[in-house]
Amino acid sequence: VVEMWYTFKIKQVINSSAKVEYYWTQISVFARWNVQNSMGLILCLDCPAPALEDLKRNLVLRKISSSTCHVRFLETVRDLYNYSVWSLRDYVRGLERDRDREQGFTPNFVHLHDMARHLIHSNETLQVAIETIQSIRARCTHMKESNFDDQTYALQKELKAIKCRSESLRERLQNEINLAFNLVAQRESRIMVGLGNDSRKDSNTMSFIAVVGLVYLPGTFISGLFGTNFFNVTGEPGQEKWLISNNFWLYWALTIPITFVTIFSWVLAFHGKDLRERTMARIRRSRIFGKESVVFSF
Repeated sequence: VVEMWYTFKIKQVINSSAKVEYYWTQISVFARWNVQNSMGLILCLDCPAPALEDLKRNLVLRKISSSTCHVRFLETVRDLYNYSVWSLRDYVRGLERDRDREQGFTPNFVHLHDMARHLIHSNETLQVAIETIQSIRARCTHMKESNFDDQTYALQKELKAIKCRSESLRERLQNEINLAFNLVAQRESRIMVGLGNDSRKDSNTMSFIAVVGLVYLPGTFISGLFGTNFFNVTGEPGQEKWLISNNFWLYWALTIPITFVTIFSWVLAFHGKDLRERTMARIRRSRIFGKESVVFSF
């Protein structure tokens, strides 16, 4: 009596532009076969309904044997893997078509990385499936059918081809992710260049306004100064005299300190940190040089 069990995990992804949906299929098989009387039992767990119907359809008209059951089951598993990879292929191909619309291209990077994760799982499960078929071929040495080894070898080669397609899809998807990132970066770069041009235009406008302000500033100062009550004109027509108030010194006594306080506040607000760091650095250097001078004096 020969007993054997094995399992296959298959991830089916449902393509959706808004959300990635998927489900796992885990098919397990337990087989017990009596080599002497060719009687046996095969128990299949969690087999999908379409795959189960396909197995029944393939086995009902055939002479049931151990090799036939294993081969037909592996063919069904191969079809499930092939369908899984082709569903991923449709999604990747859709991305390659959408990228041609560069102006309206708005990639969903979270969605893209989810699909990359599904392709990683696809490669992983396919590699395990290939190794499982190798183990089945090595375990089923009691099967004397001449074509069993050839059939399982062909199935193994087909799974390798499906795995190569899955690996190619992963590389294509990674290429699309890189390209999408570069396209978005270029678009943002063009936007930043436009903002930079607008900023330069605004800067030129502000510079012009500043120059105009400097031109009119002396006149504004003079008109403001002579518009105060410190100056007065007295006398008969033709004999006018300018009189300056004795309190004119108050203007300078208030203006000069306020001007210095304003400039000092501006320097302290925008350059205070740098000034403190420079001052502390000078103090540290003076202390170090002072210590060194003491040492050298001895």
